[in-house]
Amino acid sequence: MTDSIALSSLLTPLIRQFNPKTILTAGETAASCLQTDNDTRLLHLTTPFKQQQLQHIEPVDLAVISHLTESVDKSAAQAWLGTIKNQYAPHVILISHTELAAKNDWQFTDYLAMGFKHIAGTEEGLRIFSYAIENYQPKRDWLNSRFWANPEMYDKYRW
Repeated sequence: MTDSIALSSLLTPLIRQFNPKTILTAGETAASCLQTDNDTRLLHLTTPFKQQQLQHIEPVDLAVISHLTESVDKSAAQAWLGTIKNQYAPHVILISHTELAAKNDWQFTDYLAMGFKHIAGTEEGLRIFSYAIENYQPKRDWLNSRFWANPEMYDKYRW
């Protein structure tokens, strides 16, 4: 298994950045990395990961998830992650073992397609990804009323 102390040292600054009041952990590695943190209220989900687990949980500030991409087929894992990030947690930290996840057809681009950013990696082959709703969609300069709504020009020109 991985050295949870080394992994904890990678996760601690990330967790502090989000400043969560409630944390959901899912998976053994995630739970072992956060078991010493007594400052927040922890909620833990055990494996195997099933969509029914999510029906009885409360929304949280941060979800730390491990062993999902390695233990569940890709479509079920994507649905599970999508439910977590869209309904229950605005911030998600995902710990994935790249070689084991590749057996379930996970590629690096699959994480990026779900809105995750690669944060760090370990020598044991673990990758840490982060999702934050406030950084998901960057603000674009052209997406504002100056470029799209021009009420003073209505009925003056025909295109």
